[in-house]
Amino acid sequence: MPTPLDTPWKQILESYFPQFMAFFFLEAYSQIDWKRGYEFLDGELQKVTLEAETGKRIADKLVKVYLKNGAEQWIVAHVEIQNQKEEEFGERVFVYYARLRDKFKREVASFAVLGDTDVSWRPNSFARETLGFNVQVSFPIAKLVDYKKRKEELTASDNPFAVVVQAHLAAQATKGKESQQRRRKQKFALMTMMYERGYSRQEVIDLFRFIEWVMMLPPELEKAFKNDLATYEEENNMTYVTSFERMGIASLVVRQLSRRVGNISQVTLAKIEVLPIDRLEKLGEDLLDFTGSKDLADWLQQYGD
Repeated sequence: MPTPLDTPWKQILESYFPQFMAFFFLEAYSQIDWKRGYEFLDGELQKVTLEAETGKRIADKLVKVYLKNGAEQWIVAHVEIQNQKEEEFGERVFVYYARLRDKFKREVASFAVLGDTDVSWRPNSFARETLGFNVQVSFPIAKLVDYKKRKEELTASDNPFAVVVQAHLAAQATKGKESQQRRRKQKFALMTMMYERGYSRQEVIDLFRFIEWVMMLPPELEKAFKNDLATYEEENNMTYVTSFERMGIASLVVRQLSRRVGNISQVTLAKIEVLPIDRLEKLGEDLLDFTGSKDLADWLQQYGD
């Protein structure tokens, strides 16, 4: 089963993969030929992870990318978002590496983002030795907790993942009931920061979806947050975000849908986000009877136009 943070991370990573690599793994980013495009291979990844017998099987993204040096026509970039400490994490990365290399007959590069709170847990390798036979792999990691000491860098960056990291850390720091007012203030600060830094309308929508998911508030505080934000938008003539009410309802509906039918594609998300409010509310009621993605597809075919 996916963790509560799986879906928002997967969605934002899929929407902004080049920015993800530039933010967390700049050296690798500079070696990829982005002009040639990239392709997600999630269907192939699912086959590999179902066959693997190590760990929790929550590998996140498999991406076909091209290198600038021309040594390989294309390679496989394997990205892990790991939000919990796992003793055999390094071994799991190695198992996926071996299976992916065998399947594609291509070079494989794994990258891991560690979102847990244990500052000392930094698995970046796996090694074994038996009767003189040695095997070892090492891989780049990004530790989100390290960004607590890099707040100025986060607030100055215009990369969407600077907002993602701030939301992730704020959510971790405000888990208890006694911290919900502080979460409301930090959530409001993140939204206004995006407006002030000139994020595009689409970036605001995508990041709002992530923030809503990881920084959920009790109903009364959520209402206060939305009122505060609506007032801010009106006072500052934020006319390019006129669909805030729809965004909030759509975010809630998508969160519920993901729990019912699993991961939702970007194409399907786009269809949901443009639904009128009355149809979003109807979808919020009807989804309770959904048992799989086909039910959602059938509903959109009937009511989505």
